[in-house]
Formats: sequence, structure tokens, C-alpha cells
Amino acid sequence: MLRAMLIFAVVMAAPQLMPGQSGVSFEATSDARQAVLDSYFDITFTLKNADGDNFTPPSFKDFIVVSGPNRSVKTSIINGQVSKEEGFIYTLKPQRLGRLVIGSATIRVKGRTLRSNPITIEVVQSRPGASEEAFIRAEASTTEARVGQQVILDYKLYTTVDVGSLNILSESDYQGFFARDIRRYDGRIIREVVKGKQYATKLLKRVALFPQQAGQLAIAPMEVQLGIIKEDGRRRNLFYTPEVRTVAVRTEPLSIEVTPLPAPIPASFSGAVGNFSMESALSRATVTTDDALTLILTINGSGDIKRVQAPGLKMPDSFELYEPKVREEASYESTGGITGKKSFEYLMLPKEPGVFQLRPAFTYFDPDSARYITIDETVYDITVRPGTGRGQARIQGEEGDLEESGDIHFLMTSPGLQLRRPPFLGSALFWLLALLPGLALGAIVFFRRWRVRQANIDPTMLRSRHARKVAQQRLATARQHLNAGHTRAFYDEVSKAMLGYACDKLHIPRSSLSKASLQRQLEQLKLDKEAITRFLSVIQTCEMALFAGKDDAAAMQDTYQNAIQVVADMEGQLSGNP
Repeated sequence: MLRAMLIFAVVMAAPQLMPGQSGVSFEATSDARQAVLDSYFDITFTLKNADGDNFTPPSFKDFIVVSGPNRSVKTSIINGQVSKEEGFIYTLKPQRLGRLVIGSATIRVKGRTLRSNPITIEVVQSRPGASEEAFIRAEASTTEARVGQQVILDYKLYTTVDVGSLNILSESDYQGFFARDIRRYDGRIIREVVKGKQYATKLLKRVALFPQQAGQLAIAPMEVQLGIIKEDGRRRNLFYTPEVRTVAVRTEPLSIEVTPLPAPIPASFSGAVGNFSMESALSRATVTTDDALTLILTINGSGDIKRVQAPGLKMPDSFELYEPKVREEASYESTGGITGKKSFEYLMLPKEPGVFQLRPAFTYFDPDSARYITIDETVYDITVRPGTGRGQARIQGEEGDLEESGDIHFLMTSPGLQLRRPPFLGSALFWLLALLPGLALGAIVFFRRWRVRQANIDPTMLRSRHARKVAQQRLATARQHLNAGHTRAFYDEVSKAMLGYACDKLHIPRSSLSKASLQRQLEQLKLDKEAITRFLSVIQTCEMALFAGKDDAAAMQDTYQNAIQVVADMEGQLSGNP
């Protein structure tokens, strides 16, 4: 019986575990857009969600094949859906200068031939000694923006040497901007050519900036300390420790020219700057004057969703429109920046019958086209019918409304006979009803005083009280990533837990947080030096893992346990610290 049940379960689950054929693709990618003559780069041909055979590479006539094809296979299961990737990797060395084209590779999938896209590599001449061995750059998606427009700022490391560690010493406070870190970005190492020299580049940090005012807004340089591994030619073994030298690098100053939104600003403009869409839903199209109507407007798009205000509605005078309320608000990170969603709920009461039209309108400013765009395609026809008026009807039938008619008389008007009822005065119900108003009044007074005390609490003090709880919640999320084997998400969540705990507990603004300032503040509190070292060590471990892309289950488990213990130790010391 058990065997039959297992077979049945496998048969039922099999369709869910098969790769989706609709996602089959075969594409070519390279880790270099430019290459220096006589340098190396990789090209990868990737088949997704299919099993292929008869792979045929293109002609590498302008290149020397240093190695390959090296095969790689990656399988993942997300929400019961299996995705599979099979890669063929070549390391190539260009033989001449110019724009060199690598043609299409082919592979057979179920009798069908798939072709990859061609790749173009620009090969340039090397200039020995023309550039530094390591530096960082701040690169903005644009240096001219409108108020409220999203600007993506990347901090990128360029290096020709092995970097063993890095530490961000200082970062701009982004004055004049609303800034938000983007944790999701492509952290792969990409080769680029700068001044005739080939560098390995890696994105260190990505920030979404939203200018809040017009003018020339300056972004202060970021300072980073690099630990560069010095190669001394000695034979490496288990007891060999490479020498590391420290180098401080910083970005060049950067400024963004911000201009105000163009005039005239439409009356329907709601503050949104970016690229947005609107969806609407009406509760019903036919109502009576006794009913209420509900309209939901949902705004989606890329930009600062917090700036978006409720769009105004043009309603007939026969409708009573209540103040809209925010039903949902959320923002999300993507590799391209910050996107968001915001829903507004409108309550309307029709007062007169008739047929009416409702056309919701939403206007946003599109920086790409430099114009205001209004979305108002949807029109609702609303039919209002007369109601029953039961909300205004007077309830009849009370004793005071009875009138004596000429043909019907009461049997007895004397109060000599009375219906015997249980005594009410002094009963349990009597005392309950007598005490209930007092209890309710006391509860209301207590609740109002509690609300006043809560409102008067300093928000920084409130965050400090809840710092450990928030950190534990983040570490619980990190534990889920650990169990699922999501390395980058795990270290990212642990880093957020540790840095967030420090900011909330010590009242440090996140924009001015650095490991150096954190260490100084912890030392000023005269905490245990070993606890401070272990706290900073966990943060350093996360930064290095995110930078180097480490994937070690044992190390992840150690990091998780250390983070749990360190937060508990710091909480004990900080709670006892005046």
C-alpha cells in the first residue's frame, strides 16, 4: 500500500518537476566588452531549460583558444518549477586589434537547431604604465536630472591585482537626495579597458538617489581601504600566509545638476516622476441611492512611490466623495533601481438617481520624454436608481404611537392587574449594566493616556528598544536563506541585521554609518573590546563574502551562530550601559 502511494505521489509531482519548455533559450555572453591585445577573456554559451546535443562552437579565427570547452551545469527549483542551465565556456586570447565578431554557436534540441547570438569584442592596444593598479569610480546613470527623478549611482572597483579585503571608510550623506541602497545587482567580475589597460571590475555598491530640490547637488567622495595581496613568488603551502598591504582609494567628486519640473504643471499631476501605469476597479456599476460605491486605483512603476499622492476625481455634484485612503504601499528593489506599488481607495455615496460617467485620471512626469503623461483611458458608466429610503424611515409601533379608535377598545384600562416578572432591581444583569458604563469609560481614559505616552516617545528611543527584536527577525530570515543555500542573500541579511542593530541601538543615522565610526562609538561606551572585535568581525565576514562570492556551508553556519551570540552579548552590555 505504501509503495503504491509513493508511486502515485511521484507520478503526480512529475509534471511539476519538468523544465518549462516555454523558457528554452540558447545565448552567448562574455565577461568583457573590451579587451587588450594579448589579454584573456571568457565567452559562455548557455542552453536553458532543455537537453541538447551536437554542440558546435563558432569559428574563433581571430582568437587563440586558451581553454575550452569547459562544461557547467546548474539546476534550481523555485516554487516547484525546475530551471536548468548548461554552459560551454571558452577562454580566448585576441590576435589582432579592432572590433572582432564571434559568430553563432549551434546546438540540437529535440531535432531543432538553436543558434546563439553573435558577440562583438573591441580589442585595443595596451599602454604599459598608463593607469593605476587599483582605483574606484562613482558612476551615475545621469548627471542631469529633474526633481524626484531616480538616479542610479554605482561605486565600482577597478583592479589589476588580487584584492583580499575592502573596508568602506566614509560615504557621502547625499544631502539634497532621498537615498536608498540597492542590494540586488550583478556582482560578477567584468573585464574593462581603461586607458589601454585591462582591469577586472566589480560593483561594490549601488544607490538609488531621488533629488528633493533643484540646483547643483554635490556627492562627496567615497573612501575605501583595500587589502592588496602581495605576490612574492614563494611556494604556497598550508603554512603560507600571503602578505597584505593596505591601500586607500577614493572616488572623484561628483555632482548632479537638478532642474525643477517644467511648467505648467497639470492639475491632475500627483507627484510621480518616472515611468508608471494605473489600474482601476469599481465595486459595481449599478447602485441605488441607499448604496455606497468603492473605487480602487493602483499605481505601479519605477520611481519614488512615496511621492505619489491620491489622484483627484471629478465627480458629479450628486455624489458625495470621501477623503481617499492608502490601501497598500510597497517598494521593491530590482537590478535597474527602485520600483513601487500604491493603491488608493475612494468611497462615494450617490444622492440622486440617474446615469453618470466616471473617468479616473492619473498624471506623471516622464523624464525620458520630458513631458507629463496622463492615463485616463478607462470610463465607468454608473447607473443610480432610487433607493427605498429605509435609512430615513421612522420606526413605528411604539406604545406612545397607539391611538384609540372608535370601534376597538382596550379590554381593561385599570392598572389593577399586572404581569408578574422576575425582580430586575438588584439582579446580576442590573449590576452588570450599572457597572458597564464606568468600566468602558475607564478603558477609554486608559487607552487615550497610553496613546499619548506612545506619541510622546522619541522615535529613536523606540527603535532602540526594538533593535534586538528587529535583528532577530532578520537573522531568522538569514537562517531560511542558509537552509536554502542562498549564499549571497544569507550574507546580505546578516549584514543588514548587524548594521541595523547598531544604527537603532546607538542612534546612528544610516547615511553616516561606517565601520570606523561604529568602532569609535562602541569604544566610547567602554564596552568589552573582545565583544567589539567579534561584532565588527561578523560585519567584515559578510562584506568579504559578498565581495568575493564565497560559498561555504560550514562558514555560513559559523557566521550565523556568531551573529546570534554577538547580538545577545552586545544587548547585555548595552542594556547595562547608562
